[in-house]
Amino acid sequence: MIADTVNQLSSKWWTFLIRGIVALALAAACLMTPGPTAAALVFIVAAYFIVAGVVSVVAGVSFTGTGSWWLFVISGIVQAFLGFLMLSQPGMGPLALAYLFAIWTMTTGVTEISSAIALRNVINNEFWWIVLGIITLAAGAYVVILPGLGLLALVYTVGFYAIFAGISLIALAFRLKGMAGSEARHHAAA
Repeated sequence: MIADTVNQLSSKWWTFLIRGIVALALAAACLMTPGPTAAALVFIVAAYFIVAGVVSVVAGVSFTGTGSWWLFVISGIVQAFLGFLMLSQPGMGPLALAYLFAIWTMTTGVTEISSAIALRNVINNEFWWIVLGIITLAAGAYVVILPGLGLLALVYTVGFYAIFAGISLIALAFRLKGMAGSEARHHAAA
């Protein structure tokens, strides 16, 4: 059962790569142009939530019938819902955005850590997935502890989180891609 999940994860390695690339693009926007990004932050974060949410739902649906596929679907639905909520009410203010970001990061962090732990006996270097989950949880906790940090500080928080998340997701994607290649070579040799 776990082996099937790992095989499906490795066959969908590209979904993690897309999420990582989108996260790095978000980081670049936040850190290179913080002033204009602060003005557009609601829309930028909403777009990221929607894209990452849809990719997570697609990945989860493609894993139907194996392990914890529903965690990907739930995480994706929450991400996409928060993105659409932010687009429908862009004037809700930095504090509401901070709490939405915290809810999303904490939900996603728990999902990432639990998925890595569930697959630890089957995949190598699940460390990257756990690191991503810890970073995601830490970003959410930071915003919850200091919700009034201001919009510009939130831009930098999102930017630094997105760098770490993007690197972790890309590292995980290539690790999963390598697993898919080694699995194909193993079947060919058998």
